[in-house]
Amino acid sequence: MDIDARTLRTFREVTLTGSFTQAARRLGYSQSSVTAQMRALERQVGEPVFERLPSGVRLTRAGTVLTEYARQILTLVGEMETALRRPAANPPRMTVGIVPALAYGQQLARVTHIGRRLLSGVQLALRVMGTAEIHDAFRAGSIDGALVLTVVEAEDPTALPAGLPDQPRVERPDDLTEVRVQEVEFVPVTGVSRARGRASAGRQVVIADPDCPSQRWLPEFLRLRSDGPPEIHELGSMAGVRAAAQSGLGCAMLPMALATSPREAPGLRPLPGVPRMRWNASLVSARVDDRPALDWENLTETLRQATALACAVDPGHREDPAVLPALDTGVAGRPTP
Repeated sequence: MDIDARTLRTFREVTLTGSFTQAARRLGYSQSSVTAQMRALERQVGEPVFERLPSGVRLTRAGTVLTEYARQILTLVGEMETALRRPAANPPRMTVGIVPALAYGQQLARVTHIGRRLLSGVQLALRVMGTAEIHDAFRAGSIDGALVLTVVEAEDPTALPAGLPDQPRVERPDDLTEVRVQEVEFVPVTGVSRARGRASAGRQVVIADPDCPSQRWLPEFLRLRSDGPPEIHELGSMAGVRAAAQSGLGCAMLPMALATSPREAPGLRPLPGVPRMRWNASLVSARVDDRPALDWENLTETLRQATALACAVDPGHREDPAVLPALDTGVAGRPTP
């Protein structure tokens, strides 16, 4: 698949405006040019990315998945252009990897906005990468730190309900340090009122990162509860996981903020009999570093504030008393009490 940046910029404008006409006006193109670019994009993707409506367009499942990748690619292109045009004016750079389970919706924007305020004089560059990729990036020296998920230690392991799988752990090299930033709650969900979703619930699981504790736990829980392991679909982003669960492809473990927002998660319901779980969002960094201690303190506070906002209950969300109590069977990365 060979999609150029110009086409992705046009795709982004169409998604923002919901209209080929409005996108063409903002970009200075003719409407026929925008239409031709989007048709070429859909040929490369292999299926429609927009559903045509009388009043405009809206994203299909494939379009929703493409949106997150387009954002990442255009961010990198923008950073490359800035670095090439004004290399002397660039401030010191701090590159931070973020696992897909923590890089969803407005989360990256929150980190960037708070970082601009707290990390004065430092350019914060965010990279969404899998848990295994992060350790490779540390070894290559291509990132300074990373926001990952780690296990929440239970105060009394003997008090946990029977039948829960052991918490999957990610080995951390000895030359890295870990600072716990915030506990993040995850919710097991599946599609609502989809025949395929009802049939596949518990037998098919959609994940974003096979090495992340939050994504490895649900397949293991379902394996222990049934006769064999579920079928796993790996999509690489939480936006893709959410869209797949909404379409009925399978069940998934989503961050609470992403699973319960009526704006971002319509068509989802709790997966019966599976507990909510908590994991630590932790900042991992190199033990030996020549950066000022203040930069690390400000980065930690940036991530703490951003994840705290992401964990807050959506003000537009009202829990359905007939649905959400089914989730309260858990204990924490441990399960939720």
